[in-house]
Amino acid sequence: MGVVLCAVDPAGGRLILLGKTGPSSYGFAGQIDCGNGSTSVLPTEPGRALVAARLSNRVGIVDLRLGRRIGEIVVGWAPCSLAAVPGTAYVLVCNAGSDAVSVIDTRTARETQRIAVGREPRHVVTAEDGLSAYVSEQGAGTVCRLDLTALHENGSGAVELVWRSMLGRHVQPCLVVPTGGGTAVVLTRRGPRLPLLDLTSGLMLASVALPAAAAVSAGGAVGAVSVGEGFLLVAVERPGLIAVVDLLECTVSRTITLGARPRDITIDPADQTVYCALPWSGRVAVVHLDGVDLSTEDGRPQFESIAAGRAPCSVAVLADSDFDET
Repeated sequence: MGVVLCAVDPAGGRLILLGKTGPSSYGFAGQIDCGNGSTSVLPTEPGRALVAARLSNRVGIVDLRLGRRIGEIVVGWAPCSLAAVPGTAYVLVCNAGSDAVSVIDTRTARETQRIAVGREPRHVVTAEDGLSAYVSEQGAGTVCRLDLTALHENGSGAVELVWRSMLGRHVQPCLVVPTGGGTAVVLTRRGPRLPLLDLTSGLMLASVALPAAAAVSAGGAVGAVSVGEGFLLVAVERPGLIAVVDLLECTVSRTITLGARPRDITIDPADQTVYCALPWSGRVAVVHLDGVDLSTEDGRPQFESIAAGRAPCSVAVLADSDFDET
């Protein structure tokens, strides 16, 4: 059984736990109060998670087994995104209000570094090898790469900037999604195309045209997850759909209707079930991709939605070990 962990909007200030008891069977499993402004959740060690509270300068520490918040870590203002550094005990935090990325040590629950970045950083993601991180600097219209090598050397050295790529303030980059092969797709809040970047140099190699319904002046791409061989699922806010991007062809091969204003999107690797937060309806969309050909518009995936608090804005899949007593 997997458990979907949903972080709700500032009005709710809770994590809603939903237990998965079957392929299409979900039930309410509890809630954890995390304070107003909770926007992002990151499972760390078994039974623990970090929660970014955007209306503060704190990252909360949550004990999933006890069902309560047990501590907090002081970071920059308006933390809005969390990313673990593979191979280390460190987590990166985007501080949108401080124009900085914090490095926190989960062993000591303290901030160890704060790196100045571009205006209004909205999201940070780490490479699989843990040696690089990519930050979307929405207010500046840029994305940057950080060298994390020092964090693998007892954390004694400084994280350094490698490159910064200007995409334009008008596009408002909000998420960098590494796609394998040394490239990444950049999600943007505005504009009809999604840039494809070379992660070594930061240069733009190509771009992916969004469907006409998604190429609007605001309310663009807001979340993405890789699935299968060579496909990327992109949640597009304004038209309320998932655009399936064929990474080999750099085209959108099909769309999947979700509902009003989708936000964060994730996937359960065990069964390829896709979950997407729908804050306007207070639900999480569940999309089953079994037997669906992502390269064409043929066939319709099974779709359902489940209640998840007042306005869930992010969603994560947890393992049974996060709740089992040891």
